[in-house]
Amino acid sequence: MKKSLHVIIFLLICCLLCTLVACDGTSGADAGADKGKLPPTAPSNILVAYFSCTNNTKGIAQKIADATGGELYEILPSQPYTQEDLAYGNTFCRANNEQNSVTARPAISGSVQDMAKYEVVYLGYPIWWSKAPKIIYTFLESYEFAGKTIVPFCTSGGSSIDGSLPEIQALATDATWLSGRRFNSYDTEAQIKEWVDSLIMTSEETDGEKEMTEEIFLTIGDRKIAVKLEKNAAVEALVELLKQGDITYTANEYGGFEKVGSLGHSLPHSDVQMTTKAGDVILYNGDQIVLFYGSNSWRYTKLGTMQGISAEELKALLTKTDAITVKISLN
Repeated sequence: MKKSLHVIIFLLICCLLCTLVACDGTSGADAGADKGKLPPTAPSNILVAYFSCTNNTKGIAQKIADATGGELYEILPSQPYTQEDLAYGNTFCRANNEQNSVTARPAISGSVQDMAKYEVVYLGYPIWWSKAPKIIYTFLESYEFAGKTIVPFCTSGGSSIDGSLPEIQALATDATWLSGRRFNSYDTEAQIKEWVDSLIMTSEETDGEKEMTEEIFLTIGDRKIAVKLEKNAAVEALVELLKQGDITYTANEYGGFEKVGSLGHSLPHSDVQMTTKAGDVILYNGDQIVLFYGSNSWRYTKLGTMQGISAEELKALLTKTDAITVKISLN
């Protein structure tokens, strides 16, 4: 009986250790559901950038590059990591010191040539204590990502990719982020190609995007602003409501970066982690409309983007008073 009890305790400890692995691990089920789609993109416009110390993330990155035809780029530290640097059991090892420092930005050796040409960047890394290694922060702060789409991926012994996303998304707020995926080092080329293919819009979806020309308008004071709509169930439901008449609501100041108010109706929502930017029109909790003049990282459903107004103009318009009246109408 005692022997059986010891075996059970041993197995429980092993399970616990698996969930605490912080390095470039090789076990654990896939985590991080992917939301959003990529338009068909020429291979020459795709970059697969990755950081890897034990070659697990490197192997996945190579398979993604093969599946996409994209260019492979390894993020190499100027000072390579030694085994001692990665000794996570040592509280003061290099990796732990960097992860515990808000300002740590390990230097990178070399750079991406002509980053401007890439439209899609697959960004890979191991999970270190539930976060991306700080060298990924260095990489994101080294380039301009406005207008690009970033597809994060990671390898981990048990941690989800989700915990690593808010901080790195905040470093490239002008990019469009997909929610990403965690891989095991042993995932096959076929599995990775299936994932890559699932991110690409089909011809029917691409045609549907082109056909989505309907706009809504926000009237705030004497300013009428067109909103370019997303294509999702929340937008479809909102448009149907507006066909019955305009909707007017009060939006209040929150957080120093947004105005938020109750729509008075509940819409279907498919929230994903995202980092908003000025001009985004967001659905929160299914019935709250958020107008951003700043940025925030949270789980939202995006409705659209305001057109023809600069960030400075928008901030001035939305912050005239703590509470503003907003009218939503169709064209």
